[in-house]
Amino acid sequence: MPARKVSVSKSTAVAKSGEAASLGDRTPAGTGDQSEGRDRFRVIERAIELLKCMSYHPNGQSLTELSVEADLHKATTLRFLKAFERGGVATKGRNGKSWLLGPAFHEMAARVGGRNDIRDISRPIMERLSQEINETVQLAVLSDSDIVYIEKVEPADMPLKINTQIGARRPVHCTALGKVLAAYLDWDDVVDILDKRGMRKFTEQTITTAPAFRDELEKIRGDGHAVDDREYNELVVCTAAPVRDASGRVVAGVSVSTFGIAVETSRFKELIGTARTAAAELSRGLGFEAGDGH
Repeated sequence: MPARKVSVSKSTAVAKSGEAASLGDRTPAGTGDQSEGRDRFRVIERAIELLKCMSYHPNGQSLTELSVEADLHKATTLRFLKAFERGGVATKGRNGKSWLLGPAFHEMAARVGGRNDIRDISRPIMERLSQEINETVQLAVLSDSDIVYIEKVEPADMPLKINTQIGARRPVHCTALGKVLAAYLDWDDVVDILDKRGMRKFTEQTITTAPAFRDELEKIRGDGHAVDDREYNELVVCTAAPVRDASGRVVAGVSVSTFGIAVETSRFKELIGTARTAAAELSRGLGFEAGDGH
């Protein structure tokens, strides 16, 4: 996507030679409470402009590129980015050299209305497919090294319910949604998640070593879907497929879960097809057009 220049109004522009090194720096003493208020407001404005710049580059930009485009001093840009990273709204990309919007942005987008809100788009698709197959369909995003469920549809008359709720978190290494989201990350980022969260053994089927998990992710990329074969809950099997935004980046996963069947059965293969159909429809709703490399 070509770079887009975000204009900064005169009220927000700051001469680089005099720009404060700290986000909390204030105007000189003696200017009064009103000046301090204006200074704090300018800090917020600059942060918003930087986020806008990042939104135009879903694959990330370097610190220098962001600094130039947002018309901010590099030290100030870095402090903003570090603050964003702590809040989950920004994350480092490949080899730590680029910055892009983080998973918390997707969580926030899922909580608010809007024409392209992923939950608004996903709900009717999930409801239709859940009715057709009489199984639980769920949508999740990656957030702070876990998956977070942002939508769930299940048959009203289902006697045995999948034990998840919107907003609940689950590990990456032993869930179909976690694996399908991890599959499209750089391996270094996956390692960071595993180092942070570990690879707890929930059942005899749980993958508990990094090499085995890496092999699993390679298989998922080749297959286009992930499978949880009783790896988190010994009673539940699940399949998930990736959801892409208009840039082609994987931003969510959609899954189908059920009880009491083997993953080798024709019924489970049918559920795989359902998950892939849901992911494709949702991706189109987000503006994705399948092409080279996807």
